[in-house]
Amino acid sequence: MLVGSEQLNVTLQVATVVVPAAVYFLLLGLLNSQRHPQLISGRTDFIVLNAAFFPIFCVPALSYVGASAAALLGVLAVVLAAVVVLAPARCGRWVLYNIAMPEALRAAERALQAIGEPFTRRGRCLTLDRIDLSLRFGAMPLLRNVSIAADGDDARRVAPRLERALVEQLARIHTTATPMAQTFLLIATAMLIAPLGLFADRMPEMVRLLTDLMK
Repeated sequence: MLVGSEQLNVTLQVATVVVPAAVYFLLLGLLNSQRHPQLISGRTDFIVLNAAFFPIFCVPALSYVGASAAALLGVLAVVLAAVVVLAPARCGRWVLYNIAMPEALRAAERALQAIGEPFTRRGRCLTLDRIDLSLRFGAMPLLRNVSIAADGDDARRVAPRLERALVEQLARIHTTATPMAQTFLLIATAMLIAPLGLFADRMPEMVRLLTDLMK
């Protein structure tokens, strides 16, 4: 049976796995509860997603080989640094939350019209007629989000103007919170409460350990 600092180590491991995922579900719930669709960069979305779920795979593996809490935090820091390096460029990659695919396509079309760029639509792709730029759309209905990827030689030059126009169009779309958004908030709340319950039993020991470290 684990005792003392070993029990505390297990509690910390559980919190390291649960809390990032809980924060991710909380963000999903908040993003999908807004009055208007929300735009975030694809880079930010990639980093947050991986930061939330990498611990679920890393922590059990490191615990199995007997890694200490310090080693665990060190490995997670390295992994997160790698995620930041591997994340896509911010320019020309967006994720729209609290919006369905048809609405996202129409908003993008209006944004292109606002910046004076004619286009041709083929399915889930908008190809600009006068410059080398195309917009590809993908959707995750469960998360109620739509991803947009701008490709082409002119993507970097046009992307900032297009992003501003797209934000303006999204501000004109009124939405309501979906049952899935409420579900995400409930999941996040439950996941955040569970680690607090574990730490409550270990609080005197945590105070004693921190006091010993500060001596």
